Amino acid sequence: MTNSIQVLSVIFIFIIGTVVIGLIPGTKEKLDLEGWAVGGRSFGKFLNWFVLAGEIYTSFAFLGASGWAYTKGCPTFYILAYSGLAFLVSYYILPAISKEGQNHKFLSQADFLAYKYNSKTLGILVAVIGVLFVLPYLQLQITALGIIIQTASSGIISRVNAMVIAFVLVALFVYVSGLKGIASTAIIKDIVMAVAVMLFGIYLPAHYFGSISGMFTAVATAKPNYLSLPGGTSTMGVPWFMSTILLTSLGFYMWPHIFADSFSAKDPKVLKHNAIFLPLYSICLIFPMLVGFTALMVIPVLKNGDMAFMSLALKTFPGWAVGIIGGAGALASMVPAGDLLLSSSVMVSHNIYRQTIGKEANDAFINRLSKIMVLVLTFISLILAIYMPNMLVNLLLTGYSGVTQFFPMVVLSLFWKKVTKPGAFAGLLIGEFLVFYTTLQEN
Repeated sequence: MTNSIQVLSVIFIFIIGTVVIGLIPGTKEKLDLEGWAVGGRSFGKFLNWFVLAGEIYTSFAFLGASGWAYTKGCPTFYILAYSGLAFLVSYYILPAISKEGQNHKFLSQADFLAYKYNSKTLGILVAVIGVLFVLPYLQLQITALGIIIQTASSGIISRVNAMVIAFVLVALFVYVSGLKGIASTAIIKDIVMAVAVMLFGIYLPAHYFGSISGMFTAVATAKPNYLSLPGGTSTMGVPWFMSTILLTSLGFYMWPHIFADSFSAKDPKVLKHNAIFLPLYSICLIFPMLVGFTALMVIPVLKNGDMAFMSLALKTFPGWAVGIIGGAGALASMVPAGDLLLSSSVMVSHNIYRQTIGKEANDAFINRLSKIMVLVLTFISLILAIYMPNMLVNLLLTGYSGVTQFFPMVVLSLFWKKVTKPGAFAGLLIGEFLVFYTTLQEN
């Protein structure tokens, strides 16, 4: 068996096994709309912890963090800074959001804001904007998966074929099992991902430089400015670092899929408990960065920094070990993608269709329509990923800018009684206009 076949065999064992696990909840019971979309609001500390932790370790953490360490250096550490602050924000807002969701049977972020501001129009607008900004995040997961499998297989399976195969399988288990399927697969993904990045993140610097400190010494010697801001860039200095930390820590729980995951908790105390312990898991985010810095010294001529982790693994390990890394990376793309598909399909069917032309639709019809939208959105995202690829972190930051505009509306609706509907509309529209304007200017 050739090395590439070994790699692919291990990766597809991970992928197929995860899909089978994801299908089990939907085949064991018939899920109504609430059961499919928010897990029947029944998740305890354990299951909710894994669902939320699954949004830390996405392909962004796996490829984007190592890629930025490789191409930019010190600016990549913003990831460590914002994740801890994001959990602090969640400690204060997610329990209150969950309580409102339990009381009023919300299925989405748009439901929450439509109720708090007594405006169906605002709910529709939030849903439309949410879907528009979820698509780049979903595209990121698809693109990352293609990079992982194409690199791991040495080109035997093309990026496009890999993306199509894996995301059709993701759409399958989301269609059948909804959030319960995503939660089941998140347990496997989070454990495999944490173990893999820790082991390889410690081993690779030690293998090439004797220790982690030896690796940093080599980087500091070869590229003296790389380990301080602005690193390998000319623009990502302290102002960029601080503003990006602020943006991402406030915006983390404004992503529609993570926001909706809070409705799955059976009690608001579950979310407060998990906000305390989730930062321990985010410590593991440093290990892909260590791999990126190691790759910078060992393979200094990569054209695409996003391939740093997989390229170094291929250079160092036998096929079965590369397969484990590739399998972990594949799961890091597939499981968050499932959650993104779920939340966006609910917003399209429940918040856009139902509030406009489908006002007479019952829950059973919306449940069926949501499942169909999973397939439609998978197709759209695949087209975007194939024909409009981009750097992973840049995609994520664009989405972050958009969803962070929800933060003032959400927080003020929870803690300030004088909020108004016109104020919410004005803040949202002006904020999104500035996001689109600055994005167009940059491009």
